[in-house]
Amino acid sequence: MTPAALARQLLLDAPGDALCDPCLALVCGTTLSDMREITTGLLDRGLDFHPTSICTSCRRRVVAIVYRTKCVHCSQPLADDDPGSLVDGERFHFRCWRLLVTDDTIRLSRTMNRRSRELIEQSRRRIRSGRRPLRRPSD
Repeated sequence: MTPAALARQLLLDAPGDALCDPCLALVCGTTLSDMREITTGLLDRGLDFHPTSICTSCRRRVVAIVYRTKCVHCSQPLADDDPGSLVDGERFHFRCWRLLVTDDTIRLSRTMNRRSRELIEQSRRRIRSGRRPLRRPSD
């Protein structure tokens, strides 16, 4: 694997973890000047790579690069304080995931509520008409 591909993969595998050029160069087995070209290229492409000020690995205050993922639901970047939810390999904001899960629950609840009202109304009509409800055969 080339140093550029390795650096990109390292950043993709640890979203939210910033790495400085010296740390990346050490891990990828390349020179510092080559790594600066690689990270500059990643930043220039306008992908989800962003500059930051603290390296997660060495904890120094230097220019570092971080891969910030986007939420699959709303396409907004995940904030540092929102780790999000990882579902089937895709990241969601916690609020987006909760919204999606809640929407299904609400939809199911409304369907059941509607069906219950229909059954109650059907029973009331039977009572008013004097017909006895159908009984199930005993086991």
